[in-house]
Amino acid sequence: MVVDVAQLRADARERSANRAPIPFDGDIGGGSLAGVGVRRYRPVDAATGVVVYLHGGYGVFGDLDLQDNYCRLLAAGLGVEVVSVDYRLTPEASLAESVADALTVLDLLHSRGAPRLWLAGDSAGGAVACLAAEATDLSLDGLLLTNPVLDLSLSSFDDAAPEGPDRELSEFAFLNWCRVDDLANAPELRYRTEGLPPSLVMVGDRDALVPEARAFVAACEKSHVRSRLVVLPGAGHGFIAAGRAPDAVAEAIIWFGLAR
Repeated sequence: MVVDVAQLRADARERSANRAPIPFDGDIGGGSLAGVGVRRYRPVDAATGVVVYLHGGYGVFGDLDLQDNYCRLLAAGLGVEVVSVDYRLTPEASLAESVADALTVLDLLHSRGAPRLWLAGDSAGGAVACLAAEATDLSLDGLLLTNPVLDLSLSSFDDAAPEGPDRELSEFAFLNWCRVDDLANAPELRYRTEGLPPSLVMVGDRDALVPEARAFVAACEKSHVRSRLVVLPGAGHGFIAAGRAPDAVAEAIIWFGLAR
């Protein structure tokens, strides 16, 4: 498959630019933490704690604008600050470097006194979140994963699903991101659950990634990791951008015990 990475990124930026921002009662500010680009969403009267958010985009495209509205909803609904991370992308960077950016932000927030920390990731950002949670020595309060990529080998990808991510683009992306010659050697995060924090996984029932989501939660149970799987009826892979973001926020409020 020939992939025009520059065009993919330009198309994603255009989609973001055409998406009207929802109102947000609080402060939104950009900048960087230890050289990693971030955007911070702090609602009025925010409780202590921070959600570190990793956007989707196959690990190839996406930036701080891609899921801006979802970050606004998360911050407002959970009542805590959300820090969205502009992690490095492939083919320029590896998955390990993407994870390193997430860890840099986590560590700095912890060193600045954040008493509670969650990791959240959508699609490919879910893989970054899981690997960061696995690698950190910090005690995290939870993982929030929406239609996450948990099998970068694609061995559990459901080709019959009507609204999953593009398989060919996934193959191109994950070969480059994981720096492997064969996807059989790419990480299968659906089985790597030992020591993870409480994990909430949400996926649309029309998504090709449902099997790996189910396998991940089953592995969490075997590892005695508190977890919950929510399968949203009628939803596909892009349910966050397709009007179902409030459903995800509502589930997260219940699961993590946070609310306005």
